[in-house]
Amino acid sequence: MGGPREKQSEMTARRLRLCLVALNAYPAVHPETGGQVGGTETRAWILARHLAKIPDLEVSLAVRTTDPITTTVVEGVYIVGLQDRFYRLRETVGGYASRRAGFPWIQIHRWSPDLLWQIPLLATARLLEPRPTDPRQPMSFFEQIDADLFCCFGNQATAATAIASAHATGRPAVLFIGSDDDLNPGYTADSSVRNPYGDTGATCFYSLTQADAVLTQTSEQQQLLQNRFGRESTVIPNPIDLDEWDCRARTPLPTELSMGADRFVLWMGRAEKIHKRPQTLLEVARMCPSVPFVMLLNPRDPAVDAEIRQTAPPNVRIITQVPFPQMPALFQRAIACINTSALEGFPNAFLQAAASRVPIVSLEVASTFLRESQAGVFVGGDLPWAADTLTQWMNDAALRQSYGDAGRAYVEKHHRAEHVAHELANQLRTVSLSHSPPPA
Repeated sequence: MGGPREKQSEMTARRLRLCLVALNAYPAVHPETGGQVGGTETRAWILARHLAKIPDLEVSLAVRTTDPITTTVVEGVYIVGLQDRFYRLRETVGGYASRRAGFPWIQIHRWSPDLLWQIPLLATARLLEPRPTDPRQPMSFFEQIDADLFCCFGNQATAATAIASAHATGRPAVLFIGSDDDLNPGYTADSSVRNPYGDTGATCFYSLTQADAVLTQTSEQQQLLQNRFGRESTVIPNPIDLDEWDCRARTPLPTELSMGADRFVLWMGRAEKIHKRPQTLLEVARMCPSVPFVMLLNPRDPAVDAEIRQTAPPNVRIITQVPFPQMPALFQRAIACINTSALEGFPNAFLQAAASRVPIVSLEVASTFLRESQAGVFVGGDLPWAADTLTQWMNDAALRQSYGDAGRAYVEKHHRAEHVAHELANQLRTVSLSHSPPPA
């Protein structure tokens, strides 16, 4: 096995081949296909595109689709598709049940009458398109991808499988932390704690401990990883493509996406009560009835989605989906962005708001970002303070502009996609050079 100098010479002779694994990112690549695009998917696709512009890198993106992929290269990124005709059904059922080894192969956590037909259909899917029952086992799809290094986004079952597959074929894998919950202290080697997607703590512990390197979003995550799991990490800020964002911000916004409101406070998140807490947004909205709100609500949990729609006050309007290319235009109409989450990684919406010069109110998360950027106000769970702030901003354009200009300057300095991609590329080169695969 050659030393670092021999490896460096080999790497300069050919490009470093990276595979970014974000299976739900296909709608970010092709918005016209529909589907929800969250912060993880946005982050992965922006990084893939900008890494692909670096001359000594070759970049692929592993995604999941219901149909075969017809366009295999998009903006210099090779798209590798895992065809799963039943994955939307798996995603729906995942909110209520999870897989387990042995019989019965599924464990129900919450009941829904739809499970009576969904579970038999998934049983059929399991026979037609078998998957490893233990996510910590290799999978041929990943083993066959032509890459030198895997980049796995988010601590969940897919990351564990990609890491196991990389190691089974003598290649390194890097884990990108996507949420503070990825570092849950309940994750241990034999933990049965489950993450929001139904994956066991043992699976998540495997990813955290077996990845060749861990990349965190914030210094807070870096410290949590060290304190809870004894691992060092490098902070790689979330990226935003400001040139693309500014260009798209000038496109008209369809009336149905703004729900007819001229100006509004924007909230974005999933319909689930533990982390994103849309019900808390309704509480804030009731405290400031003169302020219009638009909720971009991903119907993750159908029961929570229905409850929010039924109990929303008159000043809250709810939309289900906005194509990603139209998100900049949506932010252009917002007077503020509010986050009610109890737990996040680094909210991608904060970068989008700051890029749009839209001030931010956060109840519980990203206090360091707001303090350093001066892009908004952290209220520490104080709902009346949040409501008063939004009411004040609604009537004070100069104050909104002050926060907005500060936020824009901060993301220009720290989060430009091209700068983040070069920083990440240096880190990935280091991981690749230091990796010594086991002898055959």
